[in-house]
Amino acid sequence: MLHFVVPFYNNESILAGNARALHAVLSRDFPGAFELVLCDDGSADGSLGAARALAAELPSVRVVGYPENRGRGHAVRYAAATCGGERLIFSDLDLPQTTDLALIARLAAALAGDPVVVGSRFLGGSKTRRQRIRGLVGRAHRVFVRALLPRLGVRDPDAGFKGFDLAWLKRASAVCREDRWSWDMEILAVARANGLSILEIPIDWNERHEAYATTVKLVRAAWEEFTGMRRIRRNLRRGLYRL
Repeated sequence: MLHFVVPFYNNESILAGNARALHAVLSRDFPGAFELVLCDDGSADGSLGAARALAAELPSVRVVGYPENRGRGHAVRYAAATCGGERLIFSDLDLPQTTDLALIARLAAALAGDPVVVGSRFLGGSKTRRQRIRGLVGRAHRVFVRALLPRLGVRDPDAGFKGFDLAWLKRASAVCREDRWSWDMEILAVARANGLSILEIPIDWNERHEAYATTVKLVRAAWEEFTGMRRIRRNLRRGLYRL
């Protein structure tokens, strides 16, 4: 069973269309062997109602969530705790606008040999179209990752498209402390701290669409990730990520 987890927060306008696109591809590539899990990260608009309506209409769609906004990392861990299959992939809700959804099957297949698989925008075979400001912030982010977390060894640790062996993810979640954007780096740090391999696969990525964050939100997220890197480095040094 493949669980495909999509956190959402105040995404009423795009939720139904994008979730339907994901469901169509999952139904085609994993007939009878998938579950689309929509996790409400404390939305204050009509997103939760839209998700519940979709779950009532489409098979293999389940809605989970909680009332207070906690962040993507918390949402993925919360959803994972409710799943019982073998593999879990998570993505942001705007994935249908951002990449070729055929990559879901490729990432899922890679999980047969590696417990952690990361879709990377910055490998040789990747093709990425970025907004200028995101490109500048992204380059600075990667410099800080190499400086603060040199053992991570992942070219694109914060892309919102990753897959995990579900049993391992549940164990790793017990030592995670980051709830928001920094969780992407933290879960990879947990993998490295325990000697796990991390496979990166090239993905095509288009960030030039309206669903992407504004400059203000981008700067806030970048600051959250920078402070998160410092906490993750401290936790690594203290051995807090050993399972």
